Amino acid sequence: MKELLSYVLSGRIRRKILQSLQEVEKTPTILAKEIQTHQSTTSRALADLEKQSLVKCLTPNVKLSRLYAITERGKKILQKVNKIIK
Repeated sequence: MKELLSYVLSGRIRRKILQSLQEVEKTPTILAKEIQTHQSTTSRALADLEKQSLVKCLTPNVKLSRLYAITERGKKILQKVNKIIK
């Protein structure tokens, strides 16, 4: 769990993605606009977060406009991150 905490803390984009997904599911395009980064950067970060089981793709069979949501594991890590950075 400490490795995951460090992993999220060390990545500003990863942290912003998790924070953004707390409220509602979003596509990589929407996330990229919201956190003001390139879509390719956002997509790579989402793939990394998904490998760590912090986010989940809700529409894996769709090629365009896939929806992502934060997982329960992601919520727990984000709560710890928020306590540390405040």
